Amino acid sequence: MASTSTIENLGRTLSREDFNAETFVCKIANSGGEDDLIDIQRTVQQIADETALNLKKNVYKNYTQFIETAKEISILEGEMYQLSHMLSEQKLLLDEMKEMSLVSDEVDARQSAPGLEDESDGKPGEGAAETRQNVASLLENVEGCSRVTEVPGRLLVHHGDLMELDPETFSNIEQIHVYLLNDSLLFATLLPHGIGPVKFKFQNLYELDSLAVVNARDIGHVKNAFKILMFPDTRMLKCDSAKEKRFWLEILEETKKKKSALESRKRESVVDLREQRKSVVDPRVNNRKSIVDSRAADRRTDEPDSSPALSSVIDLSLLHEDWVREVPEDLDVFVAQRDFESAVEKIAEINEHLKRVPKSVALTEYRARIDHRVKHLTDALVQELRVSPERSMRGGPRAARRAVTQLIKLGQSARACRLFLLNREAIITYNLKQLKLEGAVTVFVRKLCEVFFSSLIDTGREFDKAFEGHYGCYSEFVVWCEGQIRGFVAIFTSQILQPDTSEINKSVSLGAIAECVRVARRHSDRLIELGLELTYILNDHLRVIAEKAITEHRDQLLEAAKHRAADDTWRPENLSTRDDVDAYLTELSESGLVTIRDYVDSDWLSLTTNTTQFSRAFLIYVDNLCKIYTEELHCAIIDSLADVLKFQLKHVERALTTQQFIKEHAFVLSNGGFIVDVVLRRTEEKLSACTGNHSYQFYQIHAAYKRIKQNAAQKV
Repeated sequence: MASTSTIENLGRTLSREDFNAETFVCKIANSGGEDDLIDIQRTVQQIADETALNLKKNVYKNYTQFIETAKEISILEGEMYQLSHMLSEQKLLLDEMKEMSLVSDEVDARQSAPGLEDESDGKPGEGAAETRQNVASLLENVEGCSRVTEVPGRLLVHHGDLMELDPETFSNIEQIHVYLLNDSLLFATLLPHGIGPVKFKFQNLYELDSLAVVNARDIGHVKNAFKILMFPDTRMLKCDSAKEKRFWLEILEETKKKKSALESRKRESVVDLREQRKSVVDPRVNNRKSIVDSRAADRRTDEPDSSPALSSVIDLSLLHEDWVREVPEDLDVFVAQRDFESAVEKIAEINEHLKRVPKSVALTEYRARIDHRVKHLTDALVQELRVSPERSMRGGPRAARRAVTQLIKLGQSARACRLFLLNREAIITYNLKQLKLEGAVTVFVRKLCEVFFSSLIDTGREFDKAFEGHYGCYSEFVVWCEGQIRGFVAIFTSQILQPDTSEINKSVSLGAIAECVRVARRHSDRLIELGLELTYILNDHLRVIAEKAITEHRDQLLEAAKHRAADDTWRPENLSTRDDVDAYLTELSESGLVTIRDYVDSDWLSLTTNTTQFSRAFLIYVDNLCKIYTEELHCAIIDSLADVLKFQLKHVERALTTQQFIKEHAFVLSNGGFIVDVVLRRTEEKLSACTGNHSYQFYQIHAAYKRIKQNAAQKV
């Protein structure tokens, strides 16, 4: 053994920056000889062993910090995903708030072409003042109607409370407040806890052109009722008296006629102004020469004032083209036929066309009609994505692609993402509930993993196709996946834990638990093909149940070892016949004791029954722990294995210090050597394959057994 000073000097020499191995060896060979080289080799080997040991100690010392750092990084990554999701929601909220602007479009109204303004008996400006008054009235009383009041020229004609009935059963549905405007009919519901002057909440807005009013006969208890027919819906309203019903029918009909007459006058004005423009550009009359000469000065004087108006009217006439007027009705038909693709294409076409139309009252009104159809179309697409009992729950993610694609084209990508994921969540939950617990737990868990992770992968692939380029939605998808993993783990743990407690079910072995965890992780790794690494989330949720399983089965091993130790007589095990020997040795070899045949002498096994049973149970325990191993469980696994091995070595040490077994000391040491040299080394090999390093606690067990042998030798 080299002295400490020699080791330190050699260590300093080897650690020098200009150290040359060939020069160093040649120098020793020339000055000393073979013996010096052998001494130097031993010293270098000793330095290497000490360095390796120190390195392993440092790794084990800092291992907890490594684990904590990795956990913090995982938590930080999840928080970043959630932050991105929250930012997306905030952006959506800001966009919605922008749409709820309460600023009136007075400038647009002033820029309207002459001849197309609403009729008014008073002075100019009285219509705008009346409009503002009606707008204020609606805003003060109805929540969520700001967009309704943005249309210039929209007036409140009449309003009142009515009872809505079911058109088929005639039963009361709810009390509603109806506002009749000069171009539409607004339905509002009563707020149960209204604050201040706000008493109602906006429900629906229907254009007068698209509805029909039908009188309903008095049948039984249904009296003073009438129907509002709006394709494709029907609403039945009941008045308090026959007089009120008659008033509603009359004013509805009169308002519809006024609106129709106003539209007709607008179209006639556009035609007249077109003719006027033609006469200005190409004045052809019988006395062309004289007329041109006589009106040349007038034309030169009038053109600067009339040209802007004529230009505005001609541009405004774009709204009165035949195909433009038919767009609202076309959209109604497309929605009724569920031809959503054609409806979205038509909306894109009309929006592109309206960009060429100057701002005006007519444009605002027309846009309101289109927006109403867009809302109706959006509601229909949303309904396609909603899961209800009457719909089939067996559809795959492709079944939702059609509605999602159209919602994205309508600029509703965030809403489409949320509805798509809710749709998939409901279907996945339904599919998981259809699984039946039959046979062993491992069989059920395999089916559970196959259904869940296959559905998750299909959802991810379809999501990638539907939302390609919409990167803001991907953070929401990751957060959704994490929630689905939590739900999966809840079902998973319910098969392992006892129903009313958080303890491990006694009927479920550690081997079954380890196999279930291994299967779940293998399926979770399939998500990597989508670019998702969620195994760490799965491991984090399974960590608690894994630690409980490790601890409880360690306690079971210790309890069994205590009972065997109490009955241990330290006698070799007799296997009776050769067939029994072969069968027993095969069974032990399969558990990992591949060198067990070295301890066989004829029909006798040079080990106690306690040692062989302990070794077999312990190595099975090691195999199961390797299946559920993660970095977070490293300390729990190593501590459990060390506790069991230390207990068995304590049993050996007690036998060596007892006078009862003084003649069996050699046999006791042989059993102890088998535990350390065979079982412990086999354990180290298996754990090293999982962890990539060796445990410092196992070095302590080797040292403890070496001390036991030294103490036994001294007594002898």
